[in-house]
Amino acid sequence: MSDERAHEAGAQPAVIGRYQITGTLGSGAMGAVYKAFDPLIKRTLAIKTIRLDVPRQSPHHRSFLERFYLEARISGTLSHPGIVTLFDVGEEDGLPFLAMEFIEGSTIAAMLDEGIRFKPERVIGIVSQVAAALDYAHSQGVIHRDIKPSNLMLSAGDKVKVTDFGIAKLADAEITHSGALVGTPAYMSPEQAMGEKLDGRSDIFSLGVCAFEMLSGEQPFPGSNVTAILYKLVHVDPIEPADLEASGLVPQKWRDVFNKALAKKPEKRYQTATAFVQDLEYCLGSWFAGLGPEATPPAAEPVPLLPTPVLPAQNETRSGTAEVQETVMIARPVVPMAEGETKVLRPVPPPIGDVGPTVVMPAPRVPKASFTLPPVPTELVPPPAVPARRPTARRALPIGWILGGAAFVVSALALAGWAILGGAGPGPAPEALPTAEASPAPVEPVSLPTTGSLRVAAEPAGTRVLVNGDPRGETPLELVGLAFGVYEVRLESRGYDPQVREVQLSATAPEAEVRTALQRTARAVEAGGLADLVSTPSGARVSIDGRPVGRTPLTGVQLQPGPRRIDVALEGHEPWSTTIEVTPGRKERVDIRLRPLPSPVASSTPVPFDASKTYQNTASDVDVLARKVSGVSPSYPSDRAPRLRSGERVSVTVRFLVDDVGDVHDVQVLGSAGPAIDEVVISAVRGWKFQPATKRGLRVKVEVTFKQTFLGG
Repeated sequence: MSDERAHEAGAQPAVIGRYQITGTLGSGAMGAVYKAFDPLIKRTLAIKTIRLDVPRQSPHHRSFLERFYLEARISGTLSHPGIVTLFDVGEEDGLPFLAMEFIEGSTIAAMLDEGIRFKPERVIGIVSQVAAALDYAHSQGVIHRDIKPSNLMLSAGDKVKVTDFGIAKLADAEITHSGALVGTPAYMSPEQAMGEKLDGRSDIFSLGVCAFEMLSGEQPFPGSNVTAILYKLVHVDPIEPADLEASGLVPQKWRDVFNKALAKKPEKRYQTATAFVQDLEYCLGSWFAGLGPEATPPAAEPVPLLPTPVLPAQNETRSGTAEVQETVMIARPVVPMAEGETKVLRPVPPPIGDVGPTVVMPAPRVPKASFTLPPVPTELVPPPAVPARRPTARRALPIGWILGGAAFVVSALALAGWAILGGAGPGPAPEALPTAEASPAPVEPVSLPTTGSLRVAAEPAGTRVLVNGDPRGETPLELVGLAFGVYEVRLESRGYDPQVREVQLSATAPEAEVRTALQRTARAVEAGGLADLVSTPSGARVSIDGRPVGRTPLTGVQLQPGPRRIDVALEGHEPWSTTIEVTPGRKERVDIRLRPLPSPVASSTPVPFDASKTYQNTASDVDVLARKVSGVSPSYPSDRAPRLRSGERVSVTVRFLVDDVGDVHDVQVLGSAGPAIDEVVISAVRGWKFQPATKRGLRVKVEVTFKQTFLGG
């Protein structure tokens, strides 16, 4: 039975490509996932097969394969610790497959199915890792389209990896058929359910559904069938779970956060996944523990409410006219709740009736108005501090500090009233000034910010921060007045692996934060070598073995011993790559001279060329080189050729023709390693598919020379 028939029959194949199948991890409508071993690299990985419902003889079969390879190439560009790494892509007997990183762990879906209820603090840690991965993917122009618990792998130490980017696509690509429904109904966004064009905010909606389910054990849009779920996604608000307070969650903040995360319109949602997580933390009751149990007044003795003062703004005139600020701080009574939690009651204008629980007191925006300061009461308890951002500590304050702070506030208000009313001493009572309704003034529009800010925090403290290659200081660090755009943040500290993050600042998201902990450098790296990477021009992005390390110039980059592939890219220039051999204890210098891409030359009489001619696959002969897009790599025929000892290598060099549709012809051996080895190389090359070379916008045939080296392990 062939492997293809084995797949169709549900049996486990013995091999896929060069990979030895050692077990089955799961199966579904789209294919199966196997545990496998790579005999060449000597590592365990996962193989995912993609089942195509289109017969191989159908004219649509090739278009399905082209879409598969395109989406696989997109996934292969992602390099992030929170995303499962894609190693290889290929085709076995017409069955496409992906070779990817093997994760020892369980999916969030499996844990939810077992009835596991996650603690809120644990959910925050999990969701924040997924958010970082999504924001990175979105910055690369990639959307996932199917974020759900079964695509979130949880391993030891609560480390999360997002898997199954196989159905992702570039945000501006139009590969899928119009109206095609790709995703899982319970977790998809309203725009995805309606077949509209998607962007990263669709993934943020799906992440919100996952967080909702992990925190409450319920789905926000429950339904007995797909039709009911899709209707609620598009037309109905999410449900509110019962017993939120018993789970340590604040109901009002829950409504604020999830009504925004699950908004029907993308523009009304969080614009980044990280912004969603930052607000999600405030749903935890522990963030609102107020003044602590020692300073909580007993419920039997409510504190009198302070009448709402309207404080003068800085542009106040001598007549006492000022613009009312958008948020007014008002003292609120605090009543005791469960241990480590308080509930804040909202004061209302007299007469005072029953009031409900709340945590935020936004004042209504009103027009400019004249005012008279009200009498300042002598008894005042300051409100519990509600931080605008994530607090760094939540310790109870001594009662003496609280009373002292209250006295200070009373004194300050009294002094302000004395100054505004013209100083001490008797005088005529001020005339009643007209109210806002009597003298309306237009409400000034809120202006959008023109610059942004970036906060960077890392462990260990004192980590060096480089932004777009320029040193900007050490952590903790806050940069303000930054122009909107994308910034690359590199974090370096001696004895630790560097990290590179990308952040984007815009008028809708003017603030960004990078918060991370560097990993100590492994001994293998300490015993390795160093490299200085310099490019002309500078500022080029550098990746080593597929992992971004920053922009040139880079000095003292630590590398593990052995061959290391270096890729360099700079906009407007040809990509550059090389492989260096890293020797322990040595320092290498890599000088990179990038070639600018040829500018189109406008000419009314272009020089003719022969499109039927065969060109060399070099930059001097063609404008765009032919590039391999699919096909399996040759495997050493250990059953027919001598076994290679450790460190021993043999090579086969072939030359072949790539036509103007990307097919391979006329494979010839230039350098032989023996008939058996030559045969496997020729067989593999004949099955390769290329993106054709082009010259002046036309596809042309090229001659390609390829060298395959086998190294003994």
